[in-house]
Amino acid sequence: MEDGNLEIFKLDSAGSLILKPLNESLKAGGYGSFPSAALDFPDDSIDFLKLLVKDPITTFPGRISGDSLKDIGVLDGDWCLIQKGIEAKPNDIVAAIIENQFFIKRFKPKYDDNNKLQELKLNSENPDFSNFDINDETEFFLWGVVTWTFRNWRKL
Repeated sequence: MEDGNLEIFKLDSAGSLILKPLNESLKAGGYGSFPSAALDFPDDSIDFLKLLVKDPITTFPGRISGDSLKDIGVLDGDWCLIQKGIEAKPNDIVAAIIENQFFIKRFKPKYDDNNKLQELKLNSENPDFSNFDINDETEFFLWGVVTWTFRNWRKL
């Protein structure tokens, strides 16, 4: 499989998955205070699947292969959720079929003053990989918009 490719799966279930979130913010800087002793017993709960999946019919998990998006923290082996049927906005990460292969890239359209598409690029976020210039001769299909990416930091 070439770098930047994407393997798509189907959601088996989008039932509830109720988890209790931490009530404390998770600091990635600004250290200096001690967490609350009540952290082990949060009161609220959150339906984790509802947070991640807005429409189970049009949402698909995908596994990313390659390092073409490594500069934005999307790495080989990461998982993502892709939603079909929503409009891609500039700078979204999208899943696209180019020349019969799935790719995950940064969506970079350019519009004129009348909001007409002038140019479309699908960019890598790694200087070792080239960008795609989409033109009238390109076999191209915008498959969906990536709404989440995941990395397994520790296998349990």
